Amino acid sequence: MVLSENEAKFKFCPMLKTSDDKMKTCLVTQCMMWRWTDESKSKGYCGLAGQAAHKG
Repeated sequence: MVLSENEAKFKFCPMLKTSDDKMKTCLVTQCMMWRWTDESKSKGYCGLAGQAAHKG
């Protein structure tokens, strides 16, 4: 799923959990798995699931 940085930071990350095992939200650009879809860095995706498919 290709998202803006603002949209992504409200999605839960399956790799991040609190000490009481609750999921945390995406770190976006602070995460090594975050990948940009273009050079303008307006949209990106989580690289954990592989490369995002583009529509349009």
